[in-house]
Amino acid sequence: MNTIRFDQLNLTRDKNLIDDYFNVMVKKELNIDISFSNEYVMTRNIVSKKLILVKTFSDSITSDSQLHLLIQSLIHKINTGLLSRDQMMAAIEMFRENK
Repeated sequence: MNTIRFDQLNLTRDKNLIDDYFNVMVKKELNIDISFSNEYVMTRNIVSKKLILVKTFSDSITSDSQLHLLIQSLIHKINTGLLSRDQMMAAIEMFRENK
């Protein structure tokens, strides 16, 4: 039986990839250019001890409801493991090719 193996996201190693992914998704969905490097932090979940992203949104994020919901959704997908490193890289590459 063949199984597809996805490269797991490592929050520490892939900080720049996460920032790029957020930039691409926001540009694609809302046509907004914004830096996300200071809009979240990495910390350990108290119960699971798993490294997670925690939002530290600035006023520029919270004042735009669509942007706020989009980034909140992307952080949730990362924290729950719904996005792999490979999927993020593919989305970034596809966006750049179609620019």
